Amino acid sequence: MTYEDIRVALTARAATFTGIDKDRLFRPNDQLSAANLDASGIFKPPADGLWCRMIIQHGTAFMAGMADKPYSRKPGQIVFQCFARPRTGMKSLNVLADALEAHFGYWSSGELECMETSQDVVGDDGAGFYQINTKVRFRAG
Repeated sequence: MTYEDIRVALTARAATFTGIDKDRLFRPNDQLSAANLDASGIFKPPADGLWCRMIIQHGTAFMAGMADKPYSRKPGQIVFQCFARPRTGMKSLNVLADALEAHFGYWSSGELECMETSQDVVGDDGAGFYQINTKVRFRAG
């Protein structure tokens, strides 16, 4: 499975996620609509409510077998950086993290399989948001 195959499968799965409005989940190198950009073309977070950024982080591939040619596995993780306004509570972020886990945890497609999810609290990001990261491990091949 190629890196492009992995990206296509994971972003397609993200496109079917219903736990947050589609215009609030930004995928890798998204082409953003004018509504999501300020006058100078820079990303503008929504004025209220939750929003997320999806990042696919690949780990070090390793040889998993040898037949007529080498066979490798590609591990990694999807990181959903989820943001809320400060002092709006944790419930909505935790509900979103639970929905991401239900959608991605132990899901598979062909040679790609997602595994468990975990959550890291980042806290105040210094830019006016409270952030948690929901991470989903995957392996391909």
